[in-house]
Amino acid sequence: MENRWNLLSKIHSGKFNEIEATSFIPYDSSWFTGHFPGEPILPGIALVHTVQQAIYCKAKEKNEHIKLDALRRIRFTQPVKPGETLKLNISREETGNEILFSFKVTNKKNIVCSGAIIATKIMNIISPEEEERNA
Repeated sequence: MENRWNLLSKIHSGKFNEIEATSFIPYDSSWFTGHFPGEPILPGIALVHTVQQAIYCKAKEKNEHIKLDALRRIRFTQPVKPGETLKLNISREETGNEILFSFKVTNKKNIVCSGAIIATKIMNIISPEEEERNA
């Protein structure tokens, strides 16, 4: 079963500290339910959610465990409508266990959303099996 909330289409290969991704906004996306009848506009939280999906997908590729902690300076500068294709550009800056993901989401011509997400690296992940053996 397909995730009706997923807008992430593809993650492109990028440098170690960058993520580039594409998002196609389908006409029948669940995000448009009630937002707004007759004049659908993608809610801003859907854009942030898509950036978060790209960050988690890239972390999983690197076998890295992270926890998203905070949103900073989030700006929504232009409405996004069904049928648009968006480009996500995310840069990564690390300081100790903290990671700053700065991002821009653009359509063909303009920035539609920008901001930053603060995350923390999670160290020493212990599986339930390991926990049981150590008890």
